[in-house]
Amino acid sequence: MSSIHPTAIVSSKAVIGPRITIGPLVVIEDDVEIGEDTELLTGTVLLKGSRIGSRCKIGPYAIIGGLPMDNAYQGEPSLAILEDEVELREFVTVHRATGEGSETRVGTGSLIMTYTHVSHNVKVGKHTTLATSVQLGGHVQIGDYAFLGANALIHQFCRVGTQAIMAGGSATSKDILPHCMAASTPATHYGLNRVGLRRRGVTDERYAALERAIRALRRNDKEKFEELACHSTDVKVMKQFRDESERGVASFATRRP
Repeated sequence: MSSIHPTAIVSSKAVIGPRITIGPLVVIEDDVEIGEDTELLTGTVLLKGSRIGSRCKIGPYAIIGGLPMDNAYQGEPSLAILEDEVELREFVTVHRATGEGSETRVGTGSLIMTYTHVSHNVKVGKHTTLATSVQLGGHVQIGDYAFLGANALIHQFCRVGTQAIMAGGSATSKDILPHCMAASTPATHYGLNRVGLRRRGVTDERYAALERAIRALRRNDKEKFEELACHSTDVKVMKQFRDESERGVASFATRRP
């Protein structure tokens, strides 16, 4: 049985799953769907087009489904989707997408910390962590298991690869490679995300192959990099990401920050 605080405003047209907790001053508009066992804390607002998975925890005072801050948006119906087991903390905002039927999406198991903004048409992967006050421009893509430090700024249409880490206070207008560590403004690559990779079981020969790939990229040794990609799935992922870049890939630093 769901628990709804008497001060909450809940549309009769919202679809609410079983065992939902809706706290004080929560607002839920029409055209909202919420999965089972989700908790909405004080002051949280779910605007139309919000789709919330199961076992999420949102708020206090988070806002999901706000209109895109995009001159191209013309009022068309679109979505803001949180997959299962997402946690959004205080004052997080996740905007709907531009384009009829398009979506902004936050992947399963992700943690989005206070004051972070997820802009229109953004895709955040599974099990990501966005620390306090991260700002994602429109159409940004964040890979699975990526970590963005506090106050990181990502320019619209940029990508951060799977298992990458970006230091707090950094900003980028280029793509950040999978498995890598980036820092500074503009962000540059400093090497591999060693701690994150080892936590994910990327050790021994898998890790060594990535180290060799990074050395090849630093030397601009394209032939060696492509050879490594033929023998390592992890390097192949990095190569594909690099080949598909439209904004270009951040450069490599000559020294650690």
